[in-house]
Formats: sequence, C-alpha cells, structure tokens
Amino acid sequence: MRFHRLDLIKYGKFSDRSVEFPAAKQDFHLIVGPNEAGKSTLRASIVDLLFGIPPRSVHSFLHPLNELRLGAYISNAAGTLEFQRAKAQKQTLRSPLDAILSDSALTPFLGTADRSFFDQMFGLDHTRLVNGGNSILNAENDVGQILFQSAAGVASLGKIRDALVAEADKLWAPRKSNERAYYIASDQLDKASTALKEATVRTKVWVDANSKVESLQAALSHERERHQQRQSQRNSLERIRRLAPFLMTLRENEQKLAELGEVIELPAEAAAILASAERELAIALERLELRNGEVGNLTEALSHIEVDEAILELAADITNLDNLRLQYSAYERDIAHRKKEIAGHWQAVGQACAQLGWVQDSESAIAQRLPTLLVRRELRQLVRDRGGIFQALRSAEQAEKAKDSEIKSLSAQLAELQTGEIKPALRAALANAKSCGDTEIALQKQQTTLTKAKSALDGLLLDLGQWRKPLPELMALQPPSQEKLTRLMQERQTLLSDQKAESVRLKNQTAEVARVELQIAQFKALHQPTTREAVIEARTERDASWEAIKTGEIDLKREGHTFEEKMSHADQVADRRLDDVEEATELQSLNQLLEREQQSLTLIEGQCSQWAAALQRFDDQWAQAAVGMDLAGMNLEGMGAWLLRRERALSGGIAYQDAKDEFDSFHLLVAESRLNLANALQEAGFPVLETARLSVLCVQAEQHIQAIDNATIRHETLSAQWLAAQSLATTLKQTTEEAQTEASRWSKAWSTTLAKAGLSPDTDSGTAEGALELIEQIAEKLDKMRQIQVERIDTMQADLKAFAVEANRLAQIIAVELKDQPAEQIALTLANRLDRARKSFAESTRLQEALRIANRGKTSSRVTSRHFDYSKSSRVFISRSNRP
Repeated sequence: MRFHRLDLIKYGKFSDRSVEFPAAKQDFHLIVGPNEAGKSTLRASIVDLLFGIPPRSVHSFLHPLNELRLGAYISNAAGTLEFQRAKAQKQTLRSPLDAILSDSALTPFLGTADRSFFDQMFGLDHTRLVNGGNSILNAENDVGQILFQSAAGVASLGKIRDALVAEADKLWAPRKSNERAYYIASDQLDKASTALKEATVRTKVWVDANSKVESLQAALSHERERHQQRQSQRNSLERIRRLAPFLMTLRENEQKLAELGEVIELPAEAAAILASAERELAIALERLELRNGEVGNLTEALSHIEVDEAILELAADITNLDNLRLQYSAYERDIAHRKKEIAGHWQAVGQACAQLGWVQDSESAIAQRLPTLLVRRELRQLVRDRGGIFQALRSAEQAEKAKDSEIKSLSAQLAELQTGEIKPALRAALANAKSCGDTEIALQKQQTTLTKAKSALDGLLLDLGQWRKPLPELMALQPPSQEKLTRLMQERQTLLSDQKAESVRLKNQTAEVARVELQIAQFKALHQPTTREAVIEARTERDASWEAIKTGEIDLKREGHTFEEKMSHADQVADRRLDDVEEATELQSLNQLLEREQQSLTLIEGQCSQWAAALQRFDDQWAQAAVGMDLAGMNLEGMGAWLLRRERALSGGIAYQDAKDEFDSFHLLVAESRLNLANALQEAGFPVLETARLSVLCVQAEQHIQAIDNATIRHETLSAQWLAAQSLATTLKQTTEEAQTEASRWSKAWSTTLAKAGLSPDTDSGTAEGALELIEQIAEKLDKMRQIQVERIDTMQADLKAFAVEANRLAQIIAVELKDQPAEQIALTLANRLDRARKSFAESTRLQEALRIANRGKTSSRVTSRHFDYSKSSRVFISRSNRP
C-alpha cells in the first residue's frame, strides 16, 4: 500500500490541510520540522485514518470530537482508493462526496493487519523506541522475549523467568501474606515458641504443686472416712423419715373418721350443680330482657326504611351509564385539541406549498398535485446514486493515468537489468559446505566434547568403588532386574517395618500393663472398698448368734446386747458395701483389664521373636546371592545406587565412543566439502588458494551466487509486474468507459424523473432533495389530518351520540323529569339514586337479620328459665354446711 496524499480536514490543530507524496525513483519521503510543527499529529492521523478515530481522541482540542475528519488517496497493485474517515459510531468510511463506503473497503490494502500491529510496526516514536529497548533487555513482552532469546541463544526464557518470579513471590515479599512460605513458617515458629513457653514448668513451681497435691490427697482421705460415717447415719435416719409421716397421717385420719359418726352421703358434685343452675338462671333472665329491647328497636328501625326497587332492577344499566360518563368526560376537550392539531398541520402544509411555489387550494387539490410514491422513490434513488457514479468515474480516470505511468517506469527498469547463469555444481558444493556450519569452531567443540567424555568416563568408573570392573565385564554382568530388586527391598522393608511395629507395640503394651497395675494399687490405697466377702462374713456371724438365741444356747437377757452389736455391724457393713458398690465395680473392671493386657503382652512378645528370625533369614539369602554375582559384601540397600552408577558408567562409555566417531566423521566431511567447493569455483573462473579455509571459499561462492540471483529475481519481478500492469491497464480503460456510460445514463434518467415530479429540468440534486423533503412533509401532514379526523374526532362524536341515546332511554323508564337534561347530568343523578337505594337495601337486610337473631335469642332465654324452675322444684334442698 502507498500513500499519494494525506488530507487533514479537521484533525488536531490542522484544518483543510493536505500533504502530497509524489512518486519518485527513490520512493521515500522524510518529513522534517521544528517542535510542535505537527509531526506526531501526522503520524497519529495515519493510524486513525486506517482503523478509526477512537471515542476519546486527544486531537479534539480545536475541532469538536464529532467533527473530526481525515482523508487520503492510496493505491496498491490491485488498484487505488480515495476515501475519508469521519468520527461516528458506525459507517465511518466515506467517499469525498460523503457517500457511505463499506467497512471492508480497506481490506485489499491492509490485509489482516489490525490497529495494534500497524501501530507497533509503523508508528514508532522516541518513547516507544526507549520502551522497546527496555522490553528487549527485560524480555517483558512476546517481541522482546523473541529478540532476546534469538540473540542469547536461550529458549523459553520468558516462561522460565515468569516461573521464577511467581515462585519467588510465593516464598517471600516485603508485604506479609498468609499465602507465602516464609510468613507461614514464621507464624508456625511463633506458635511453637508460645506453646513451648506455656508447656514449660519451673522446678520450684512443680515442687510446690506436688506438695499441695499430697496434702490435698491426705485431706481427701480423711474426709472420705467422715463421709462414710455420715452416710451410714443418714441411711438409718432416712428409713425412719420415710415411715414416720405415713404413721402420723394414718392416726389423724382414724381420729377424724371416729368423730364424724353416721352421715348422709351426697353426690360429690352436688354443690357445683346448685351454683351452676343459679348462674344460668340469672344469665337467662338478663338475656331475655336484652332480647326484648333489641326486637323493639329493630322493628322500629325497619319501619322507617324505604327501598327503591325500580332503581335496583336497572342497577347494571345505570352503572354502565355512569362508567361511560367517566370514560367520555374528556371527549369534548379532546375533540377541540384534535381540531387545533388539524389546523396546525394545515398551516404547515401551506408553508411547504409556499416554498414549492404552489397555490394552497383545497386538501384534495393538493393531494392530486403531489407526485406519486414511485416517482419520489426514483428521484431519491437518483440523488443517492449520483455521488457514487461520478466518484467512480473520477477514480477510474485517475487509476488509468497512474497505471500508464507505472508501465513506462517498469519498461525502463527492465531495459537496464543484466542477468547471468550459475552452474548447479557450484550451488550443490556451496550447500554441502554451508551444512557443515563454522567448521573450525565445530571441530574445536567436538574435540572438547571428546576430552570431556573421556574424563567423565574415568570419573564414573571410579565411582563404582571396590566393585569397579572394565566396561566389557560391566556390560556382561547380569544383576537382578529393577523390578526384582525393588520387590526384594520392599520385602525387607516390610519385614523391618513389621519388626519395628511389633517392638513399638511391645514397648507400649509393657507400659500399659504397668500403668494398669499402678492404677489398681492407687485405687485400692485411696478407696479401700468393702468386698462382698466381708458382707457375707458379718451376716453369717449375725445369723449364727440369732440361731443360738432361738435354740436356747445363749441367754437372751445376758447375751442380747452382743446380738444387737453383731446385727448393727452387719447393717453397717451392708450399708458400706451398698455405698461402695461403684468403687467395687470399678476395681473389678480394672482387674479384668489387667488380665487382658497381660495376655496381649504375651502374644506380642511371641510375634516379635518370629519377625526377628524372618529378617535374619532374608539377610542371609541376599548375602549368598551377592557372592554369586561377584559382588561380595554388597548390601541390599546399596545395590540400587551401585546399579545406577553402573548404568551411568556404561552410558559414559557409549557417549565417549559416539563423540570419537562423530569427530572422525565430521573431520572427513569437512575435507570432502572443501575439495568439492574449490573445484566448483575453479570451473566458474575464480582463483582458489590451497591454503584457503572452507569458510573463505563459502563467502566467495555466496557473493557470486547472490549477485546473479538478485539480478534474475529482479528481472522476473519486474516482468511479472509489467505483464500485470498491461492487463490491468486494459481493465481500467474498460472501467473508465463503463463509468462514462453510467454517468450519461444517470443524466438522462435525472431529466426524465424531474419532469415527472413537476420540477424544472435544470434543477440540481440539492434543490431536488429539498423539494422531495417538502413533498414528503406535505404528504405526511395530509395523512395525519385524515387520520385524526377519521380515527379520533369521528369516533369520539359517535360514542357521545350513543351515550346520549342510552341516558334518555333510562330517564324515560325511571325518571321522566330528567329526560330533557344533558346526558352527563342524567347519568350522575341516576348513579346517586342507585347508591342511596343500595345503601337502603343493605341496611334493611342487616336489620332483618339482626331481628331474626334477636327473636331466636329471646326464645332460647325463655326455655332456659322455665327449665330451671322445674328442676329446682323437683330437687331436694342441699344444705351448704354438708358440702364436702
């Protein structure tokens, strides 16, 4: 794409300013000017012209933002384009005559380039150059990373750098965060230090606490003994307390029963029945009096109410009439407004007719004078087509002239070129030589690689230690596979883990047995519980003494106190046994727990012995296998590491042999490539020195081939351009003729359409467009006048007429005195009478319902009074003194 002209129509500080870029042999233009001359504005205008003016442009300080406009005349191999760019939301591409162009009009010139790419590649300024250099050094963006990686020979630098930055940010930053490793570890350290300080106890504090615990334990034992004594006394007193109230109550009830003598037994609810009957009688009498008063009042109120039945029968018609009254209340004002609106439209029609030079006749005469819709559309279409047709004609003529100049320039350039021929042998020899790269550096690198490979191999063999062997023996060695070695190590690790686990279990179980034994001893020393055997022994002594008394072996009077002592002792032992039942149960549970723990300890000791024997057998089997592999003394844990070092040594040997083979092969390839290239250069007529290196010969061949290739390519390019220009010139000439024909056709159609529309044949497009607008305005106003008259005024007048007929019909039926009054007054009067009739009817209904309820209550009260009198006369009088 080439710029021929750039138009700063309204942009920045420029107004109607154009910058020409005439074609020349050296087609390069440099714009020089002092500060604030507008160079940066010119550079920014190119980007805004091609890709659109942004919504908030900084170049709207002189001209308003919505008036900014740029233009240009550009070309490429396919053609030319003259266009303008306006500031708008859409359809910003315009022709010089302000005709709208397609948004894809610039696609043949821009291709797939977007605003960001074009600005980055062709819109550089001093600030962007500085930022770009820093970006390359820092590799901050994609372009900087690519350039830096290409220069440094480092791949994936940006990803590695981003990963390191992200990892560093996760580790530490000046600002504290709960997601960074350093601060997480610091918080854990602070918590651990605090916990350590809280858990640490000083010696003096522990001694004081221990002394206090011992004194409290002694006091607790003393209080437990006192508690047992008081508990025995409480049990005895509790038995007495439970029985004494029952005995006293029994004696009091027996005394009261004796004092009552013989009495008449009445129903338990006799007093309640009497009181309830008296209350019901009083309530019934009071209700009867109230109901009599209510009946009289309601009867009197009903006699004063009159209901208009005729109004209620036509309630629906009256309600509908009142609704129509409310609906049509604004029709008179609306009709007046609509008539004023029609007058306004007719005045606008008169003004438009005056501008057109027409006489303002009647509405029908003006409507007949208006051009038809087809004529108006045809005239408007011709106005729209005019700009594009004549713009296409000018563009075609300019493109034809530019293409003729281009053909002449290409012919002159082809005449000046001279081409030659290169033999294929020289190209092949140069390609083979260049495939070797920089031979001196490559040979040095390969020699260095060979030396390093030898040193690495010697170091890897030394790492094998006492089991070092030559490479052939190492390769012939058949060690166990990695799967088998892993399985053996897992098996030994399993045995070792099981043995350690059983040892830990044994240690824990021994400690657990000792803990339970200590717990039992402490429990016995602290509680001293009464056993079941002690209770049985005390009861046996008591029963034996009682049996001796019954048989007469012991005199009751002489040995009675001894029996009482034994019986009291048996009761005390039983009470202590009852009080200590929880301690005894807990002691028995502890003894059973001790037996279970001791049995588990015996089982765990046997398992430990079995695992130790199995581990020893496994180690002996591996030692025999190592001797069979000529690796005596090699333990199983170190076998994997030694095999890895062996693999590294074998790989080092292979690497050394590969480096040696590569060095020899490359040295032979360089010699053959130099000989072939030297022979090819001599055949092409170039002198070759025997001491010349391969790189020097490559430079000579490349210079010769490049000079001839450039001339050939330039000739082919110019030839192709000349042929394309010739073909395009014919097409452009035909396009110019077609544009001229189209312009002539438009002129004829324009004159014909003006005559149909009643306009002068010499009327220009602007005047015709204005006349069309006035004609459209007249047609629109006439349509609105007809629409208002038919749809609004006539409809409302018909509704008002029907409303008056309905009002007179109802007045004739209900109120003849209202017949000659206005319909609105009739509807309002009937609605008020209907409202009063409805209220009277509702009040009458309410009073009748209330009267019915009052009569029903009056009857109920009379029945209740008569029932009470009958019950009272038939019942026996109940003395209040005999109520229970």
